[in-house]
Amino acid sequence: MLQWLKKSKNHSWTTETQSIDRHPQIFNLLEQIPSNNIPWTVILLSIGIGIYFSLPFEGDLTITALLLLVVLVIWLVPNKSSLQLKIISLLLIVLLGYAAALFRTHSVKTPLLSSSSKSYHYTMAVDTIEPLQKSRIRYSGTLLALSKTKQQQRPIRLRIRTTDQGPRFKFGDVVCGRTILKRPNGPLIPGGYDFGKALWFKQIGGTGFTISQMKICRNTNTVAKNNNPLFTFIATLRNAIATRIDAHLSEPKRSMARALILGDRGRIKEQDLIALRNAGLGHLLAISGLHMAVFAGTIFFLARAALALFPIYAQKYPIKKWAAIIALFGGTVYFLISGQSIPTQRAFLMINILFAAIILERPALTLRNVALAALVILIFRPDSLLSAGFQMSFAAVTALVVAYQFNLKYQPLTFFAKHNWARPFYYLSGIWMTSLIATLATAPFAIYHFNQFSYMGPVGNMLAIPIFTLLLMPAAVLSLALMPFGIEQLAMIPLGISIEMLLSTAHWTSSFDPAILSIGKITLSSVIIFTFAALILFFTRRPFIYLAIPLIIIALATARPGEKPALYVGSTGDIIALRGNDGQLYAPDGRKSKFVLQNWLKADGDPKDQSEIRNSDKLICDESACSGQTANKTVTLLKNIDALAEECERADILIYKHSITRPCPNPELILTKTELSKLGPHTIYIKDGKTRVERANDFRNNRIWSGTIK
Repeated sequence: MLQWLKKSKNHSWTTETQSIDRHPQIFNLLEQIPSNNIPWTVILLSIGIGIYFSLPFEGDLTITALLLLVVLVIWLVPNKSSLQLKIISLLLIVLLGYAAALFRTHSVKTPLLSSSSKSYHYTMAVDTIEPLQKSRIRYSGTLLALSKTKQQQRPIRLRIRTTDQGPRFKFGDVVCGRTILKRPNGPLIPGGYDFGKALWFKQIGGTGFTISQMKICRNTNTVAKNNNPLFTFIATLRNAIATRIDAHLSEPKRSMARALILGDRGRIKEQDLIALRNAGLGHLLAISGLHMAVFAGTIFFLARAALALFPIYAQKYPIKKWAAIIALFGGTVYFLISGQSIPTQRAFLMINILFAAIILERPALTLRNVALAALVILIFRPDSLLSAGFQMSFAAVTALVVAYQFNLKYQPLTFFAKHNWARPFYYLSGIWMTSLIATLATAPFAIYHFNQFSYMGPVGNMLAIPIFTLLLMPAAVLSLALMPFGIEQLAMIPLGISIEMLLSTAHWTSSFDPAILSIGKITLSSVIIFTFAALILFFTRRPFIYLAIPLIIIALATARPGEKPALYVGSTGDIIALRGNDGQLYAPDGRKSKFVLQNWLKADGDPKDQSEIRNSDKLICDESACSGQTANKTVTLLKNIDALAEECERADILIYKHSITRPCPNPELILTKTELSKLGPHTIYIKDGKTRVERANDFRNNRIWSGTIK
């Protein structure tokens, strides 16, 4: 499995016959594992990373370093059998993954603000600008000064939301004002996506919104740490490209062009955004592998075609390698102007490996190269393993490479390739099969992270990807190439037309009702089992591949949780959703907590909008309280402390957003500000009259990114 271990001078693979005699069955099984070591190294490293992030307690750097040293010494000790060496090597790689995740987590350590919202005066150096829906914009940057805090209590970075009505700031600007801040939120439901953990790795220790206009602070004596000339140049270049796009395109084409070229997705109209997501085309809005491959691939094709026009060079020099070098340069420029997000970083690394393979005359589309890219990312950013982008992008790429190798070996589309009249069908069928394979490969991860699946996705991709790859992205490449000459409008015309075609396709595909299947929350164990089944299919030979079939069956059988919560309770204590006798969720009327309710509905597998579950007769509300029944239990959301005595008499479960100091003995469960702020959102299960409570922070409070431990 690890071929470099076979070459160890102290451990000859061929001379260790004693282990064969001692453990013939185990040894023969291990021999069946492919010798391509990089994919299996990635898998073992991922297991170690996964172990670290799944533990119910925080790891210790000293103990981990000592354990790693001990295993390394054992690995270096000579005179071990081949089987012993293999087992110790597996353990060593898993431990390296664990250590990498632990070190990465502690290396980005930042102080976190209080869990309760407070007002502050801030000074911040902007390094990230994110336009949002509904005329809002979000700035992130290095914190330079913060009132009411000592230096050692200040987070390294902040993220602040404001309206898009005032002045627009750019990278490197030092801004200040007044804001409401608190530490980043945790999950909205137990076991859900942890917003705070994701921001921890960006060193953001406080989030909030402005309560005074954000402005430039010209008299600050503090110099921004990120005042880098290269970053400033890139930001200036991005602004110049955005200005050119705005000058030649109207809405909604302008917003789409910004998203596809600059990674600026916040300006896209909500109806277009919903249509793209419902049509399964939301991935086109995040610059990743497809964008980078088409962009750099177009440059490669054009460069090679241009060089081939000169036979004196084409016959004498390796123009294919020259074209790969030119494409590498073009891909680098695209990477720099596109915002350099994590998915873009992965795609950039992959495309570099592909073109490097061409330059070195090695096969480009191999599982080894995919694994090499994953290995580099996991070593430097082990937390990426948990992200939807990492999982979905590598699932898609791996499946596509396997399909590509299958096509090379068996050539199922040979008929179309042999006849000139059928070649357009050959290319289109390749694009369609690519879309279908990528959609199926990413489906388990999409359902796990987003609780829904676009069954119209394959149709939307079959129609939209040819437009995207053959028209839109080539026009985007050409428009960027013509901008230095001031004639980019020649390419902007076909770019605008192709964007119109893409949006029309998205709106038509999403018009089917329903375009999205609301699946609800699925278990992590089922996703892990499915992943191992796919890895067995991709990376092993007989008889191991037959294990994949029962594993897939087990994954499907265990995907859905055993029961749904009878009650959801938010961490603020002013929002609940209870399940009526009809099995549907209902919430109090009002306009607060829209985002929270919508996420509860997705986790529940309910396709309704949050506004549809409010104002129901299942919850009787007045100025003092809201009460309803779920599983024969009375649930009361208390609004006014004056109604406490009455509600204490009739409620089985009582929720109040403030503290309760008066006696209230009758309810079997009371949740107040104290419990909810500490333990986070609750899900409550009721079966046969017995109540079971799950709390989001039971696990989280024992980890460093919660701010509750040092």
